[in-house]
Amino acid sequence: MPKPVGGSAEKMVQFLQSSVGIIHRSHAESITSFVKDSVHGELKQEGEVPAMQSTKDNRITFCVEGNISVGKSTFLQNIANETVELRDLVEIVPEPVSKWQDVGPGHFNILGAFYAEPQRYAYTFQNYVFVTRLMQEKESSRGIKPLRLVERSIFSDRMVFVRAVHEANWLNGMELSIYDSWFDPVLSSLPGLIPDGFIYLRATPDTCLKRMMLRSRAEEGSVTLQYLCDLHEKHECWLLPSEHGNHRLLSASQLPYSMDKSLHPDIKDRVFYLEGNHMHSCIQKVPALVLDCEPNIDFTRDVEAKRKYALQVANFFEFVKKLKEASSNQIIDTKAKNRQILLPHSEGLFLRDGSHLCESALKPLTF
Repeated sequence: MPKPVGGSAEKMVQFLQSSVGIIHRSHAESITSFVKDSVHGELKQEGEVPAMQSTKDNRITFCVEGNISVGKSTFLQNIANETVELRDLVEIVPEPVSKWQDVGPGHFNILGAFYAEPQRYAYTFQNYVFVTRLMQEKESSRGIKPLRLVERSIFSDRMVFVRAVHEANWLNGMELSIYDSWFDPVLSSLPGLIPDGFIYLRATPDTCLKRMMLRSRAEEGSVTLQYLCDLHEKHECWLLPSEHGNHRLLSASQLPYSMDKSLHPDIKDRVFYLEGNHMHSCIQKVPALVLDCEPNIDFTRDVEAKRKYALQVANFFEFVKKLKEASSNQIIDTKAKNRQILLPHSEGLFLRDGSHLCESALKPLTF
């Protein structure tokens, strides 16, 4: 049995009790066992892989992000599942809403409880969301289709929703610290949680509110326009270019031609690289495709509109696939197999560890 990341199981249990605040040993042991099993599932069949090596397979993973009721489920069902361009290419991993609505033998609806009493249940809900995403990653990590589309991610949880409930004083500083103490250790043990790209479905808060009212999910009756505006602002801050503050994004259209020529014209001005001090280090320079979901389109009838969106996703997939293949072929070494090509600069390419590949090494690469 391979060891969990960070040392023996006993050390992990001691860490959870002393540093994270998990008082009961049995609780700490069960968490340790879960992480251990998750790591084991990520290891290669022929032997144990060192903790810092990448265990992600050759599939591409995109996380589909966006505000409440922006149309993520519609997008995944009608565009990803029902178009010639994507249906044989993708595996869809929907957000585990049903698990949030039915917890434990008492069938407790933690989603409904959060909306009804956010100050009481914000911390509990966000932690359970985190756990269900880990379970979902484990369950979907061995699919065979080349593209995995995951509805939301632990990064939107942290960058958008946890920030929002903290700023609303529904989640206090101590609870935020405990949440953060989980984030990096678990992320390091499950590198499959780090996507190869993001797809941001974008619409105004007013449009999201109208769609939310139409779908009439029982738990969402108390959601206000102000809350949707707060979530929208945080998505924009995270996934769209900005020249203000300590963060910005670089449009793919600003890339040197040698890198940019592989990006299809239809998405050239819609692809951005995440960058900034506010960004978690593991998603720095990860590309994001921004799609306009403001228009109300009947995808059951408008076949051409459905195909247009599908082609944009397919073109983004091809672009990211080329970046990943170039990374695997040119910069893998025996000490750090998870280094990836991230973003070009004047003298070569940045690598995830901060070093760069010199310009002369790029000559064999073709995009």
